[in-house]
Amino acid sequence: MNNAHVKTVQKPNTEQSVQQEPICQVVLHNDDANTVAHVIHCLQIVFAYDISMAAKIMLEAHERGKAIAEVEGKTAALEHRDQLRSYGLSVTVEQIVE
Repeated sequence: MNNAHVKTVQKPNTEQSVQQEPICQVVLHNDDANTVAHVIHCLQIVFAYDISMAAKIMLEAHERGKAIAEVEGKTAALEHRDQLRSYGLSVTVEQIVE
């Protein structure tokens, strides 16, 4: 067999070529501007939560001043923050430090 036409291909180092997106939490803050029903409805629309989960998050924000609505990749967290803000809710995104 003639090796003149054999080409060696190196695999990329997967540890260097794959970068994970930072994980963030979407934080819902209590406010005096929105009704309970409105906050629950917005959480259901944006995150597709059932009424029980949406109410639990809303109640925690009401009682403690803030609640974690979701933990997800940074891109999705920023999109969800913007969606919730478009409904008038007070929301921030915090990166989780590993």
